[in-house]
Amino acid sequence: MATFQYQAVKMSTKAKVQGTINAESERHARELLREQELYPTTLKPLKKVERKKKENTQSGFELWMKEKTSKVGMAEKISFTQNLEMMVRAGIPITEALLYMESYMDNPKFKRLLNTLRLDILSGFSFSRALEKHSTIFNDVYVSIIQAGESSGELESVLKRLSEMLGAQAELQKKVIAALVYPVMVVAIVFLVMAVMFLFVIPVFDDMYQKMGVKLPLITEIMVWISNFIRHFWYITIAVLVGIFFAIKKFVTTDLGRYVVDSTTIKLPIVSPLVTAIALSHFVSTLHVSFSAGLPITDCIIMACKTITHTIIRAAFDEVNLKVQAGQRLAQSLTETDMIPAMVIIMISTGEKAGSLEEMLVHSLAYLEVEVNQRVEVLMSMMEPVLLIVLGGITGAMALSIYLPLFGMYDHVH
Repeated sequence: MATFQYQAVKMSTKAKVQGTINAESERHARELLREQELYPTTLKPLKKVERKKKENTQSGFELWMKEKTSKVGMAEKISFTQNLEMMVRAGIPITEALLYMESYMDNPKFKRLLNTLRLDILSGFSFSRALEKHSTIFNDVYVSIIQAGESSGELESVLKRLSEMLGAQAELQKKVIAALVYPVMVVAIVFLVMAVMFLFVIPVFDDMYQKMGVKLPLITEIMVWISNFIRHFWYITIAVLVGIFFAIKKFVTTDLGRYVVDSTTIKLPIVSPLVTAIALSHFVSTLHVSFSAGLPITDCIIMACKTITHTIIRAAFDEVNLKVQAGQRLAQSLTETDMIPAMVIIMISTGEKAGSLEEMLVHSLAYLEVEVNQRVEVLMSMMEPVLLIVLGGITGAMALSIYLPLFGMYDHVH
């Protein structure tokens, strides 16, 4: 059992209460509080609260460094949206809700952001207008959906859908990152093996062959030359590798680089279906949240397109928006992209005809989630043998360069 400190709102009286509760986990603590008709706004293990008191004794420089190095990521945005939704549902004004979150926020950068939002609202800005000033954290989609919720008077339900959408996108991002862990580890191992071979193994064999007067084959001479260059000009090697890394990193951020990467991924047999499924999942989730907020379908499509980072897929969906503006049905426009699974087209078409598009978009999201999971599994199953072949090829080439002269010596003796 652990002890948690909480601040909550009494649902019956809207009164704000605080205290501690013993529970097996944070989730269990929330359940116990809800049984008492308490809606938790903040909930932290007691040890974290005590550590926070110690942080108040930090020097100004330490606090400045902590703020400079801290980042506002997806986790903070999801937590912010969820907590705000709960407090708005409990009838707490947004300015008070922001003050509560600011008081118990660990991230100093986000703490300052909450303070700025609260002061802007108190000075007369709407909530969406205050968020718009922080476009690097809250993008156009987030701000537009909040604005629609304010206009329709359904901010509470919009915040709930937004938090669900952000949570789904974060979960999808975790799956993609998990799929990339294995190849990254294999590449790291390959570089480690190559470094050991070039720095320690090949020089030993080269010295031995020189003393024996063995004529080296071409592949061995190449490996020896690379080994000598790395050992004697290691600073140049490091500079070249670092330069290549930053050059590639800079190139992929340009329009041309992004197009080259996207046009390559969209043509790869195994990668293309996964990339398309991820882009479509972002599109449909944003389309659902914005449409349920009461925005016109064309505005929903524009915002949904903004969540697609793949330039080629985004261009195809931009065409969808133009066709819908011209009077074509959404399902028909999506069909013409040749990127949408037939089942999703059927569900969206049914929703349009029956007037239940919002419900059908939810079903489409569930279908796409299964699709992404299957694509990730296929990619992982296909990637393993490919990487093993590459690793085996590199290792085999190095082994051949080392032992091939020995075979030549053996033939010469006989």
